[in-house]
Amino acid sequence: MKILVTGGAGFIGSHTVVELLNAGHEVVVVDNLCNSSKKSLARVKKITGKDVTFYKIDIRDEKKLNQMLDKEAPFQAAIHFAALKAVGESTKIPLKYYNNNLGGTFTLLKCLADHNCKNIVFSSSATVYGDPAFVPITEDCPKGKCTNPYGQTKGMLEQILTDLHVSDP
Repeated sequence: MKILVTGGAGFIGSHTVVELLNAGHEVVVVDNLCNSSKKSLARVKKITGKDVTFYKIDIRDEKKLNQMLDKEAPFQAAIHFAALKAVGESTKIPLKYYNNNLGGTFTLLKCLADHNCKNIVFSSSATVYGDPAFVPITEDCPKGKCTNPYGQTKGMLEQILTDLHVSDP
């Protein structure tokens, strides 16, 4: 299976890439490196012995994202980790978080749809549970009130992705 991993040079993304490669999948990583490092992909190669196709692209850049997809498609799935992720920072510069996390995901979803990739795994956050109703948090835990802009972006995107899934014929 050919899988696109956004934010694949980050901590969780790079570990996911290792597992995907070890499972025999073909992986393409897109990352703007704003809070990650290309060094992590060198470590992925050292661990797996496999090269990773990498594009330094901000997923808000529709033109560059489409160029990459035109070249690399078809993808059977995308795993979406690309996001700003610092809770404290999000309270100081919320517009940056909304622009990056929401805007980037909107652009990514449009481009994936244009290239007939409908399977996406979205990396959310426990922050969507606010003050959780119970611990440990399970899939049955009701969503709570998000307490910061970072959490708000994740909660909003969960709802948007649910709406898209329900509307998809």
